Amino acid sequence: MNLACKLAAPPSTGDMKQDCVDRINQFRMQCACMPPLARWTEAESCADMMAASDGMTMQAHGGFMSRVCTPTGQGQNECPGYRNQAQVIGTCLQQMWSEGPPPMTPCSGQCFQTYGHFLNMTNKSFKKVACGFAMTSSGALWAVQNFSP
Repeated sequence: MNLACKLAAPPSTGDMKQDCVDRINQFRMQCACMPPLARWTEAESCADMMAASDGMTMQAHGGFMSRVCTPTGQGQNECPGYRNQAQVIGTCLQQMWSEGPPPMTPCSGQCFQTYGHFLNMTNKSFKKVACGFAMTSSGALWAVQNFSP
């Protein structure tokens, strides 16, 4: 186990939602010795809607908090305003992982604000993830990852 690992993103499959799931699972399996998450295809259209809503309002997690659609899952990570898919998959998801484990358990409040992305990616109760993407009119790519048991 190496929770501080830094990994190059695997080659693209040509399906950005699958690439997103694969990248999260790369960290889980290679860095934390955890089982992979299933791709939650039934929730991908909602994840797309959340990414679009957040890109329009410029408010990360706004669609998740206001429940603009269902199913939402129980945890969300978001990559707001990136230039392209490669940045989301290669850079943003690595940055979330690199938050590392929190210094305390339980981790709530400000602790969760600081380490929440990592905690969602390593939550043992989460079994699946839906990745959603939306491009704003200005060309910024917003991406959400909704996690669910």
